[in-house]
Amino acid sequence: MCGRFATGLIAEQPETAGWLGLDAGAPGTWPGPRWNIAPTDMIPIVRADAGGRCRVAPARWGLIPRWWRKPLSEMRASTFNARAEEAAGKPMFRDAWRHGRCLVPAIGYYEWTGPRGDKTPWFISLSTNAPGFCMAGLWAEPTIDGTPLLTATVLTTAAGGATRELHPRSPVVLMEDEWEAWLRGDADAAALMHPAPDDRVRISGVSREVNRVGIEGPQLIEPAGLGL
Repeated sequence: MCGRFATGLIAEQPETAGWLGLDAGAPGTWPGPRWNIAPTDMIPIVRADAGGRCRVAPARWGLIPRWWRKPLSEMRASTFNARAEEAAGKPMFRDAWRHGRCLVPAIGYYEWTGPRGDKTPWFISLSTNAPGFCMAGLWAEPTIDGTPLLTATVLTTAAGGATRELHPRSPVVLMEDEWEAWLRGDADAAALMHPAPDDRVRISGVSREVNRVGIEGPQLIEPAGLGL
């Protein structure tokens, strides 16, 4: 699964804009790097517009379907992750699966091992020359209390061998040559629902500071000398 992650995205930087193929005329806005993003926080998502240009936008992490009409406080389902094997048929996600594909840029995500109250955090990243990697996501924009609210979820799949000891689920990680196929909604999208390649995965034990939601800073992803 993916219940906490970090992003180094700065949409206005040429390096980031070029990597993600953002529309240079209107790259979108994002306040900058975040090191400890939790569900219901705002996350950056990348969507393609009708002309095929990519734009970045902030979205609430936890998808609310566009048909939802009740107050947000009445939403009881946990929707920050969606199982890739089920999303196309689930009422909560199926409309977004058809019409709301997005990328969620990240530099890594966290998992925990150990007993309750004494859990060890691990940071999972990828070896890459790019500023990060992209997880597959879905977005929806319901109207809540008369105001449109952009929301999103991260798709998950069975973990690969590199991370299976940490958790049986993994975010879906799309390679750069798969982004376009995912965003444009190809019929074979299910074939794209895979974890990161095992030979590119990096796992580092990190500071227990990250266990507290609200703590921020690059020190959270620094290796703490732990190993699996």
